[in-house]
Amino acid sequence: MKRKMMVFFLLTGIVFMADGCKKESNDDSETELLSSILSQGNAINSACQRFILSEANCVAVSDSSLNVCSGLISRLKGEILPQELSTDAVAILYFDCFTKINLTYNISKACNQNSFNSNSDYRRVQRTGTSQAELSWRVAFNQCGSLESEVPPADSGLRETDTILRSDPF
Repeated sequence: MKRKMMVFFLLTGIVFMADGCKKESNDDSETELLSSILSQGNAINSACQRFILSEANCVAVSDSSLNVCSGLISRLKGEILPQELSTDAVAILYFDCFTKINLTYNISKACNQNSFNSNSDYRRVQRTGTSQAELSWRVAFNQCGSLESEVPPADSGLRETDTILRSDPF
């Protein structure tokens, strides 16, 4: 009997402790989760969300992918040349390349969620800043977009698309 009571209290304690260890979520993370659930199966939206999240690592108040992805996708696809090759599959490769260079930038900048006020502030500093992080980011951005006669990274899949960006879509 004593053993059964001990097992009962032990199991009850584990259940209550496991329930108490759940992370409290805020409205922003619930919105991102909802956004992710709603866009499952839509690869272009998922690629855009990854891009937005790569910026969110360093931004105090990040854009909601629900609000901005349709516009970003449109602008990106509008900059892909030749226009007849501006497909979702090619746009995904561009988003993935930009996401990768953002993550590298975040590490070299050693940024956190208070480093920039907004996504537009984050992008402005990337494009105009003078630190080594910004200079390296611009070279990598030009490579991803084949801007200024640069060649995309070999692992990006963009070389095989025979596309370039007309200009910075962001």
